[in-house]
Amino acid sequence: MRLRARGFTQLEAAKELGTSRANVSMIEWRARKKLDKARETILAYENLQSSHAVQVEKGTKLAEVPLIVLHEGDKRRIHIRSDIIEIVRLVKALKPAAVREGRTVRDLIFKINERGKLEVSS
Repeated sequence: MRLRARGFTQLEAAKELGTSRANVSMIEWRARKKLDKARETILAYENLQSSHAVQVEKGTKLAEVPLIVLHEGDKRRIHIRSDIIEIVRLVKALKPAAVREGRTVRDLIFKINERGKLEVSS
């Protein structure tokens, strides 16, 4: 792989290593498959590690909820793809109702993944 990365053809790499071009091709193919698997594993691990939970306590003003969530995203350097209006809509869409008289009536948990997708539950 180092020889190929330096611009060697498979035939040139084979001559350098004292093997056949077909053998270099097979080794390269297997190495690429292993690298792809390793990248997938790292991405899956990062996804598991990157899900962040933000708790909004019962009694919080509805207008403050988006600020709390967005601030947490900023702290973790995650660009949340939802704006203030969308966050308010997520809260208002919860069943049973999570807001009464402009305040939350129970604790809310927002989950933020590494790509900035937001989910809310209570």
